[in-house]
Amino acid sequence: MSQFIVFIIVFVSSLVAAAAEKPADFAYGLKIDASGTEALYDVTLPPAVYQGVTRRDLGDVRVFNGAGEVVPHAWRPRRTEKADAGATVALTLFPLKAAAGANVDALAISVRRSASGAVSVDVKSNGAPAPAQQTVAYLVDMSAQDRALHAIELDWKAPDGFSGKLRVDASDDLSNWRTLVSGAPLLNLEVGGQRLQQRRVEVPRQKAKYLRLAWAHERLGDGAKSAPPEITAASGQLAEKFVEAAREWAKFSAAKGEKPGEYLFDLKGQFPIDRLRLELPEPNTIVPVEVLVRDKAEQPWRSVARSMVYRLRQPAGEIASPDLSVGASTGRLWMIRVDQRGGGLGSGMPSLNAGWAPHQLVFAARGAPPFTLAYGNRGAQGSSLPIESLIPGYREDAGASVRVAKTGAQPTVNVQSATAQPQKELGGEARLQEQIDWKRWSLWGVLGMGVLVLGAMAWRLVKQLGTPPADKT
Repeated sequence: MSQFIVFIIVFVSSLVAAAAEKPADFAYGLKIDASGTEALYDVTLPPAVYQGVTRRDLGDVRVFNGAGEVVPHAWRPRRTEKADAGATVALTLFPLKAAAGANVDALAISVRRSASGAVSVDVKSNGAPAPAQQTVAYLVDMSAQDRALHAIELDWKAPDGFSGKLRVDASDDLSNWRTLVSGAPLLNLEVGGQRLQQRRVEVPRQKAKYLRLAWAHERLGDGAKSAPPEITAASGQLAEKFVEAAREWAKFSAAKGEKPGEYLFDLKGQFPIDRLRLELPEPNTIVPVEVLVRDKAEQPWRSVARSMVYRLRQPAGEIASPDLSVGASTGRLWMIRVDQRGGGLGSGMPSLNAGWAPHQLVFAARGAPPFTLAYGNRGAQGSSLPIESLIPGYREDAGASVRVAKTGAQPTVNVQSATAQPQKELGGEARLQEQIDWKRWSLWGVLGMGVLVLGAMAWRLVKQLGTPPADKT
């Protein structure tokens, strides 16, 4: 009996070992160009992967090393737009001169631009030219910038020990002003050989053509009657701008649907589509359309967008409707339903251009290359790690280099970019079909046999303990 138990244990262990995934368990694969000299690599998924996977969540994607062993991988968070960091620009200051103590809100300001682009500023008080005794404020022309300011860095002429507050106003017409910052503290202090400076003013990110900088009345330090310090230079940090991430595009041909005005498209893959461009067959076409999607033919259609699309001929060339946003839809089957009241699309068939922001996979280069990205297994379960588990201390804004959380010093780990080679067949299309998992059922069968054997042993032991001892008299 004990030998049979040992046999069961050895057999179960062999089944578990045999159940370990290998590249041939997946339909297709891509060789990854990664030398293995770095710890981490990332690769952007090519279109072939979306056409070969069986799961919308990409749970049947694996990375194998040269020995056929699975290595850890994670997905970077997908970004359909990215932040373009704001640049720092020099700001030209136009002094606004008036009588000492003049109220800047009572000044009339006008800006003139010559044919050469030169700018001059006129200041009036009570309808007359303001007496130019001293600078009471500064005008900043922001009309040439396409972004709002995030912060202003200032430099001024003032003795040590200065502290004051700056007011920042904004306007689009030089007549109506709104206060952005009522009293930002600015400092230039020295105590015991230590210098404390505050020259930066954070401002709300509001786009305006003009800014006005003026010292607030509650100035500190050298007394309210003294002249305000002269601001000698200023620079501005522009606010970040969100721009759409680069997208992959693929073009698909239409087939006629069941009803007039219905056009069907089979994408033959699990693409994370979020942008569409509909190419109309004839110029000077304007039609309302509805976009619908589903995963399988037996499922009902679900509407994801409605819009007016057009293709118009102009003297300078044709113009077409902008890209249509459809959220993030991974359905394989799409339908464009065209309103027929204006004649529909006329003759010809439309084409559909689908765009998506591809996923980025990060993997640990454990073992020897070559590394293979394998995909396409109907029975595979998800095995990706959270990106924070693969890379402790991960921050998306860190770019290619990420910091690893560690007590004391925090070294950086580079995530090296890698590229995928053309698709090759591994286990073939048979892996895409529903299959009987013989390994799993064999394992359960052996475990069931083991339970029966252990039950028989327990029953035999109970009977032996329950037998009364023989009478020796």
